[in-house]
Amino acid sequence: MRRDVQAIILLLLGGAVLRVTWSDAYLNYVREGMRPFLFISAGLLLAFGAMAMVDAIRQLRTPAKVVAIDGLEHDDDVDDDHDDDHDHDHGAWSSWLLLLPVLAIFLIAPPALGAYSVARETTNAIPPAEAKAPPLPPGDPVEVTLSDFVGRAVWDSGLTLQDRQVRMTGFVTPNPAGGWWLARLSIACCAADAIGTRIQVQGAPILPANTWVTVTGAWTPGGGTMSADAIPILVSSSVDVVPEPRNPYE
Repeated sequence: MRRDVQAIILLLLGGAVLRVTWSDAYLNYVREGMRPFLFISAGLLLAFGAMAMVDAIRQLRTPAKVVAIDGLEHDDDVDDDHDDDHDHDHGAWSSWLLLLPVLAIFLIAPPALGAYSVARETTNAIPPAEAKAPPLPPGDPVEVTLSDFVGRAVWDSGLTLQDRQVRMTGFVTPNPAGGWWLARLSIACCAADAIGTRIQVQGAPILPANTWVTVTGAWTPGGGTMSADAIPILVSSSVDVVPEPRNPYE
C-alpha cells in the first residue's frame, strides 16, 4: 500500500472514531465506559496518520538518486517506482475498501439495535445473581429497568411486584401473536453481545415498531415463571411516547 494512501485511511478512520465518540453516537455500539479508550484510539490513529502523511510528503520532495550501471546513468527511484507500481495498482484500490465503515458512520450513522433484533431472541429471562429479589423502594410508581422487572416477575414469581405500580422506558416491538412488547437491550461490551428483554403490555394502543415509550402499570400473573422464555405481563395505566434516551441500552 502506498504511504499516502495509508496516511489518508488512518486520518479518516481516526476522524470517524473521534466524531462518534465526541457526539455520543458511540453509545449505539459500545458501553459508556469505553469512551476513554475510544478517545485514545482516535488520537493514536490521527497521530499515525499524520506521521505517515509527513513521511509521504518527504519522499515526494526527496530528489531522485542517479546511479551508474554499465556506464549508463539510471534514475534509481524511477526504476524502483516502476517495479512497485505494478503491485500498487492491484493493491491500492482494495485498500480504499477500508473506508466503507467510515462512509457508513459519516453518511448513514447506523442506529442502535432495536425491534428487529429483539423479535429474534429465543430467550428472555436470565436468572438473577440473587436468589430472592429485595423489596422495591417505597412510593408508586417506582422506576425500574426492564431486566429488573423481568427478573422479579419470572424468577421471584412476582412477589415483590404485587400491588405495586412500576414505570419503565423502552421501545415498541410488535408481538406476532398480537399487541406489542415493551423491549430493551442490554450489552456487556458492545452491540454484538446484546441481549433483549421483553414485557407484554396490555391495555395500550397499537404503536409503530421502535417507538420509544414510558409505560406505567402493574404486573399481573400469566406470563410464566421459572423459565428462560417466559415473558411477563404488564397491565398499563398510561403510555407516553418519549424521545430515544441518550444511552439506548440498559
